[in-house]
Order: sequence, then C-alpha cells, then structure tokens
Amino acid sequence: MPKIAQGGCELDDAGRKLLALLVALLSAVKPGDKKTYISYKLVHDQLGLPSLGISCEESLRRQGLTALTTWTHDAGVPAITGVIIDTSAMAPEEDYFRLSGRSANDFSWWTSEIEKSKAFDWSDYLLPNLEIEPHTLSSPTLATAVEEANGAAWTVDELRSAVEAYLDMMTRDRAGKPYVKKQYYEKLAGKFNRTAKAFEYRMQNISYVLSLMGRDWLRGLKPAKNVGAQVAGQIEQLLAEAEGRQVAPIVAFEIAVRDEVKKKQLPVPTGSDSPQPFTSASTQYARDPEIKAWILQQAGGVCECCKKSAPFKAADGMPYLEVHHVRRLADQGSDQVSNAVAVCPNCHRELHYGAYSKQLVEQLYLSVERLVCE
Repeated sequence: MPKIAQGGCELDDAGRKLLALLVALLSAVKPGDKKTYISYKLVHDQLGLPSLGISCEESLRRQGLTALTTWTHDAGVPAITGVIIDTSAMAPEEDYFRLSGRSANDFSWWTSEIEKSKAFDWSDYLLPNLEIEPHTLSSPTLATAVEEANGAAWTVDELRSAVEAYLDMMTRDRAGKPYVKKQYYEKLAGKFNRTAKAFEYRMQNISYVLSLMGRDWLRGLKPAKNVGAQVAGQIEQLLAEAEGRQVAPIVAFEIAVRDEVKKKQLPVPTGSDSPQPFTSASTQYARDPEIKAWILQQAGGVCECCKKSAPFKAADGMPYLEVHHVRRLADQGSDQVSNAVAVCPNCHRELHYGAYSKQLVEQLYLSVERLVCE
C-alpha cells in the first residue's frame, strides 16, 4: 500500500494529486537552476483547480500545497514542494520554509531538498490511477518531462515485455491457472532498470488501452489514464503484434479527444473541409449468420441486458438489436449461442467501453441461462 499516512499526518486527495504531478515533473528540474522550476500558476492550471483565492499561490495553498508540504515534513521525506516557485521572486512561498521547520530563505537547504527529491524513490508514496495529463503545460520541457514520467522514455523492449507479461497473466486467468502478479512485476524489474511498482502502473496503462479498444482487461489491474497518446499508441500496436492481429489505430485519437474535452471553454475548431482519407488493415472474424439469426429470434425484440424493447426498427421493419459476444472474439471468444446475446446499441457500447462493463457481464451470466462463461 502507498505510504500516505506517515508521522501522524494523512495526505488528502488534493495533496496526493499534487505529489503525483510534481514527481512527474522532477526529471525536467535542475537543482539550483530556477528557470527549470515550476510556477504556481502552471501547477494550478495543470491540476484544473477552481480559483479559491486572490492568487494561484493562495488557491493552491488551500488545495493541496499546504497539506503536501506539512506531510513531507512529518513523513521525513524530501520537501518536494520547493520545486514550485513565485517566478517574480524566483523562490518558494515563505510557508514552504516555515512548514518544513526551517528559517526563512534557507536557500542552501532548499537546493539540497530538490536534489534529494530527484534522487528519492517516490513509487511507494504514489497512488495508481492518479491522472497526469501533459496537454495543458505551457513549457515544452515540462510537457516532455510528464511524457517521460508517464512512459515516453520507456524503450520498445520494455513496453513489449510488459505487454507480453500482461497477456500471459490474462491467458492464465481465463484458464483458471494460478499466478501472482507481483512475481511478474519483479521479474520485469530484474530484467530492466525500473521498479516493480513502475511495471504495475504500466500494466494498468495497458488495461486503459484495452478499454479504449473496447476489449476486456485483467481484473485487479484497473485502467490508469496517466499515459500519453504516443505511448498508448505503441501499446496498442504491441498488443496487436503479440496477438498476431492487425488493428486500425484508434487509441491515440481517443486520448487526444479526451485531452481536449478536459480543457475549459474550448474555442470552435476550424476542422477540415476536405478530410484526407487513409487506408488501414484490421483483423476481422468470420461469423456464422445462423448464430446471429437465432440470438435475435430468441430475444424477440427485447435487449437481453437492460430488458427494454429495441429502441427503433431498422429499414426492413425488424427491431434493431445488435449481437454481442460476451467473451469478445478478439479475446478468443467463441461464435456460439452460449457466448452471444442480443443487446440494444446503448448496452452494446457500455459492454465494450463502460466503467461498469464487468458488472454488466456478471449480470448477463446470471440472467441469460444459455450463457456459459468461457
């Protein structure tokens, strides 16, 4: 478990998110070179915080900064919040020194704490699934730092090995064979110069990529969004290679969309009056039309997931339902009546992309008697 309650001081959610961001940015910070440090406004904007004061400094203080500075002192870890500075004074706020038990403007100690922060292994103090997005960073250096922290600095061999380990665990999980996730992480850590925790987080990024592809992901490795579009695209391609399939790339596009949606007051985009076509290959699966026909007939125009009537009729007058394979064909599921259900478009999308898709699958196995778990 992450060590978030040390020295009698428990770090709150705002402080945890701030810590995750600062750790991600550390690689771009050079101790003593204040030009590489981070402004209060940049941090405030990056976290997407509401304004709770007359300045970004005051607002940030109320939303994680004071809590994190106090926590680092009580926990006996480096005073990492010193990387945030007032760009006019080129120094941290006075509270940074006071809450850390130091005299005001103890600059030699401050520089020392930044050096310690860069050398310190923060992995035990970070929570998974904390989202760190580089899209709002105004500094290219800092944006690159976040990408590196999120995985852009990972080699293809590291990513490939993580993907192969993930798929091996998934295969064993589906076959009901025992396995220990931690042993996989430790084996990878021994092979590459990274911690086991880093590989655990990377596995959660793989789950996120699978979720964007509408695929099932390994239980216990909840999708973590803190991955850049470039690395996510690499993971998508490596998954296809490992499974011997061809895919039309969609993940980088979907992450870019999500990055844009999170921005405030998006301007009306110009778009393109002549979008350029492109050709891509993807693996398709041969399906039996008799299976689909039988499933639709059994459903009688009613969604087998939400139990509601089909939302509309197709041009030929048939109630419009879609046939979904509970264990997806891309995940080696069978094309048999014991693995297929008729569902409305909403339920179909939720089964592929919903936050509670696994619960819906469990519900289907309980409510549709012909289904057999594969």
